[in-house]
Amino acid sequence: MILRDLIRDLFSAALSDLAAQPVQARVENARDERFGDFACTSAMDNRLRELCGVKNPREMATKIIERLQALSVGDIAKKAGVRAATIDDIFSKVEIAGPGFINVMLQNDFLYAFTVTANAEAASYGRSQVEEPRNIVFEFVSANPTGPLNVVSARSAALGDSCCNLLEAVGEKVSREYYVNDYGNQVTLLGVSCLFRTLEQEGIPVKFAVKSESGAVHPDGPGLPFPAEAYHGEYLKEIVETIKGGIVIPVKEMDRLRDLAHGNLKESDLSTKVFNDDLEGIAALFGKAAVDQFLSMQQADLESFRVRFDQFFRESSLHESGAVLKAAEDLKAYVYDDGGKKVFRSTDFGDDKDRVIVREDGRPTYLLADIAYHHTKIQRGFSHIFDIWGPDHHGYIARLAGAVKALGYPEDRFRVLIAQQVNLLENGQPVVMSKRTGKIITLRELIDEIPLDVVRYFFIMRSFEAHLDFDLAEARDTSEKNPYYYVAYAHARIRSIVQKAVERGVYAGSIPEKAPGDLEWSEERRRLLLLIARFPEEVREAALSFEPHRLIVFLYQTASALSRFYGLRENKIIDLDASTASTLLAVLQGVAVCLKRGLGLLGMEAPDRMDRAAEVDTE
Repeated sequence: MILRDLIRDLFSAALSDLAAQPVQARVENARDERFGDFACTSAMDNRLRELCGVKNPREMATKIIERLQALSVGDIAKKAGVRAATIDDIFSKVEIAGPGFINVMLQNDFLYAFTVTANAEAASYGRSQVEEPRNIVFEFVSANPTGPLNVVSARSAALGDSCCNLLEAVGEKVSREYYVNDYGNQVTLLGVSCLFRTLEQEGIPVKFAVKSESGAVHPDGPGLPFPAEAYHGEYLKEIVETIKGGIVIPVKEMDRLRDLAHGNLKESDLSTKVFNDDLEGIAALFGKAAVDQFLSMQQADLESFRVRFDQFFRESSLHESGAVLKAAEDLKAYVYDDGGKKVFRSTDFGDDKDRVIVREDGRPTYLLADIAYHHTKIQRGFSHIFDIWGPDHHGYIARLAGAVKALGYPEDRFRVLIAQQVNLLENGQPVVMSKRTGKIITLRELIDEIPLDVVRYFFIMRSFEAHLDFDLAEARDTSEKNPYYYVAYAHARIRSIVQKAVERGVYAGSIPEKAPGDLEWSEERRRLLLLIARFPEEVREAALSFEPHRLIVFLYQTASALSRFYGLRENKIIDLDASTASTLLAVLQGVAVCLKRGLGLLGMEAPDRMDRAAEVDTE
């Protein structure tokens, strides 16, 4: 159950009674916990006051409270899955503050019931069910299969996977999809790059362009000019070792290329002297084989990163089926001819100019292929389409969103989330990375050096819109200065405390259904109760707002609250009577459930034992 929903439903019932018609109350978490747990702000709504015939906000608040206290709450509480007969079973305090805020404090016994639930549900605690589940296709990562996954793609993977986990936790139906761009010029260039690396390994000299004022220029002297716009990364050497055995370059062709390499060739000579139909065909084979190999590597890296996909959708399948050019026909009402080109009238949908979708020679543009791909999402019956794109794709949103709308899909059901840039640092200094120069920090390299849980935590702890400075030195730190370890140690400490309590006979392991009537709920103890109760709400809010970082913040706050709790002598379990000790241990285990579940939903583990946590003494 979602705690805030119950509070809202109670105030809505009171407000509806006052207005003599159904009215939805506005309820929010209290901004200052000293004044309450939740606040209803409906008394300050001019429209609602007019509806109720009340002018003054404080007078309106007074009337709402009168109706609230007269409520029969049984049915509302039952719907929420809790037991309560009167409003006093739920609220310990209801008071007006400021211009008309209604602050409420929850009964401690009522809050403790959530601790019992958390311990009972454990691995499923925090799950809820949206009223109208959506059938969502969530596309993320979709990195070009021309190299290993880099850190920008890795961040998209962590964010996308976390969003999908959260959406599923609130009852949405989610299909995770990766779009494989295995068609077009980039695949051609990849094939050429692999061909040249193979020739290099076979002893045929190649030469690389160097930067100059006039651009990239190949030096004079022998060697086949490695195309300047091709992929130069050292990682291609490993790829060609894997794939070249299945591709035969005829001896005659090798001899021809070896002879050419002795001359002083320029890049312009590639099309006239070096490449012929046979060599272009061989390069195409290299391109296809390299794409398959890179895709296999990406899939393995994603699996190691605890990221799963339901489908890897290949762009090539769209071209082979004719779906790409057919998409231009489906957009016909918004397509016009311009000098032999077909142009999509994207300005009708807010784009800054119309976009070519079919070139003069009949070849489709990348945009048309993307439109065709999204058309398949519509045709496959998904009610909502969500994509995560990189930071250089802002300008692309309007044209694709316009095309989706032109295909008849509701505008509010397509959304693009932009995952901002990752800046890799080492002790505050930038780490340079570039696919073309070969200086690349890959996902695999990152998780080989930094624990996977830490990597995911760092990638998720900022919002989509925020640039992320990922400092490798900070990530390597295993102390509590590292935020992941701060949360992880909190979980391990609880496990250590519980284990020692059991070993010393202080705790039998059962969860008391009710707290002792004379138990003192200090601020630190009650804070843990409230956090446990709010956990399902935090999961839902993080899911529906696409803000996994929100759950990160909550987990860190929970770990901080736990630190304050066990830092007080009065909470040393070994010194307490059996009843109080059992109740507080139940609360601690409820906190552990939230920490473990929260980290799990974000693709991280909560260890039961860590060296420093094991040193914690219940005394």
